[in-house]
Amino acid sequence: MILSRRVSLGGVQLDEIHESVVIRSFDPGTASENITAVDRMGGSGQRITGRHRSTLEATLVFAINIPKRELALRRQVFEAVTAWALKKGWLKVNYLDNRRMYVDAVVIPSGGDMWEWTGEYTITFKAYNVPFWQDELPAQAVSGQASSGTVYVDVGGNVQSVMDASFRNRSGMTINSLAVTAGGNRIQLSNLGLGGSGTLAISHGTDGLLRIKIGSTSVYEKYTGADDLYVNPGRVAVSWTADRAGILTAQSFGRWI
Repeated sequence: MILSRRVSLGGVQLDEIHESVVIRSFDPGTASENITAVDRMGGSGQRITGRHRSTLEATLVFAINIPKRELALRRQVFEAVTAWALKKGWLKVNYLDNRRMYVDAVVIPSGGDMWEWTGEYTITFKAYNVPFWQDELPAQAVSGQASSGTVYVDVGGNVQSVMDASFRNRSGMTINSLAVTAGGNRIQLSNLGLGGSGTLAISHGTDGLLRIKIGSTSVYEKYTGADDLYVNPGRVAVSWTADRAGILTAQSFGRWI
């Protein structure tokens, strides 16, 4: 049954599991946030000292449109849906265009008494590493060939995200020094040994962690500077400077709460 709400996980649509599956509701949720504050000296009020978004939970409610006397078949469909949910991966819903959430953990319901044919079941999808919905396609800018310059990326979303960048050496000679700046944050790389046609990549996996590699080799220990290339939504200037000429590609996946 093709439904008005369509939810996919890992590229598989839930309504393709079995024709009896009916999606009752889907709530994309909002990230839980911890705020710390201290009292102001005198007077009233407090001063916020920190905020941290910890997890995002999206909930799916479904039913099984099979008569209660067909208990075995109802159970088979229920188990097929839970098996689909437990594979985790990228979660998408059709009414959130170009957005997806990476699922790190899943809470599945009890099947209960399958005789209750009007029963509804709730699956909770949790994002821990990156507790946001993210743009499926990134905003991107590519430079010309130069040893330094600036490109501009129109970062989407409504909350802070991170910038990815790759630099392809086009000089034919080794590059040892490269710096990339975005959103007021700077990553400085030294003693790189980036070959004449090699590419250095500053990227983030589904776990949200910063990676810096030349090919498949990590050069994370070569960098100093900011913790990461944090950027806010809007037009962001991404600058670079290197020993020799190359092409910079900068991209960012907008994040949403």
